Amino acid sequence: MKGIVIAALIGLVLSPMAGRVSHSQQSHQDLKFEQALQEARKVSAELAEKVRGLLLQEIERGGFENAARVCSELAQTITQQFNKRTGYYARRVSLRYRNPKNIPDDYERRKLEELDFLNREKRLENEYVEVVKEGDREYLRYMRPLVAIPLCLVCHGPKENIPSEIKAILTEKYPDDRATGFLSGDVRGTISVKIALPHKGSR
Repeated sequence: MKGIVIAALIGLVLSPMAGRVSHSQQSHQDLKFEQALQEARKVSAELAEKVRGLLLQEIERGGFENAARVCSELAQTITQQFNKRTGYYARRVSLRYRNPKNIPDDYERRKLEELDFLNREKRLENEYVEVVKEGDREYLRYMRPLVAIPLCLVCHGPKENIPSEIKAILTEKYPDDRATGFLSGDVRGTISVKIALPHKGSR
């Protein structure tokens, strides 16, 4: 996927639900870009919270075994419903995916590889955004890294550390599972948002 970068990567310190752009950055962004960026932040935060809520609900209901059994599939349902409701493209993607529906597109793959590098260099930011051109249309592409925490490692950590009952469920439901071997602090994936920008000259 060919992309012409119009806006430089913006790395911002984000709270779970909000973010800020410096005045110098803001002065160089037109209103349509800024509106799309705010929408991308809102969408990514809402989707992250919905999936997180699902995970905690399933753990409380039936432990990590229950979460391993249903979360990946239910997360896809939540994502599809979310996109239908909002009209946006938003999803979780990973280079090391569990559900094949989380396979990144070409753009997402390149950015995920870049995020892995930045994380190893201790230079990972909370969000990345740029405008790319596809055909005759410009799109805002937004990436919010998902960093592994200890809670994630019960199902996504090194295989030798995953409890046998969870490992059995994962083997049964996801025979091509690639989402293991993570350590705390690794980039496990991102929430990816894509928003079409208005044509130049349109209001």
